[in-house]
Amino acid sequence: MAHSFDDLQERFNRIGLGGNRAATGTNLVIGIDFGTTYTGVAYSHSTSFASLETIADWTLDQVRDRITIIRDWPNADLLYPDKARTILAYENGVPVAWGGDVSGRHSAQVTHFKLGLQEGISDTYSPGFVEQVLSVLGGFIRNHLWRHPRLPDYNAVDFAADYLRLVRKHVLEKSLPLHLGSVFLENQHIRYVISVPAMWDDKARSLTRVAAERAGIPSEDLTLVTEPEAAALYCSTLCRDVDLTDGDRFLICDAGGGTVVCSVCLELH
Repeated sequence: MAHSFDDLQERFNRIGLGGNRAATGTNLVIGIDFGTTYTGVAYSHSTSFASLETIADWTLDQVRDRITIIRDWPNADLLYPDKARTILAYENGVPVAWGGDVSGRHSAQVTHFKLGLQEGISDTYSPGFVEQVLSVLGGFIRNHLWRHPRLPDYNAVDFAADYLRLVRKHVLEKSLPLHLGSVFLENQHIRYVISVPAMWDDKARSLTRVAAERAGIPSEDLTLVTEPEAAALYCSTLCRDVDLTDGDRFLICDAGGGTVVCSVCLELH
């Protein structure tokens, strides 16, 4: 089916994929789906997208093929090879493992710290569910000010910053050099897009920015996008599994590891 790429091009321009960067350097855009239990990363670069005139003539498959998903996570989960577990392990107050490298031998583990970025997060869960999943791995589901008993000086922003830093380090130092080569990366201006829940307030989004900046992501190179906004854009343009046409209405249901959120019904134009 045919789609207008005007909105897609506008978003490409917003995050630096509009093809308007000087020839001496290009934009490499890294998208991070920072999740409660799992995190995913994908990337693309502006030389793949050229200009609006070129994009307007492309098929959806051609656009999709220019977006690469990171899959070389350490000790990746066989059930979710495209994702890294959102979990950290510490020794003496220092993160020593993350993602698939965290194992039972690590005594100080923490997860669900993303939930601690939003005040009153427990209001979105039933009391029975909270008590069912509550553990020292992450009491943030009950209290955004929760402190790990072995890491009393750390809050949710500290954990989020450490985790994003380790994910970014893996992507920049291992994944991208393997995929693109070190010489190519030297001329890239890197921009980042991080997804956030639609229900998060301005303070939670601000804390996400703080964590990202502490992880080494410059504020001027960071864009936050809500998770349903990203899903809606994908479903209305690139997804093979739906057959939407102009005038169709659809509902976004984000069934994640920590929350299930249904967003408003959208009409495609």
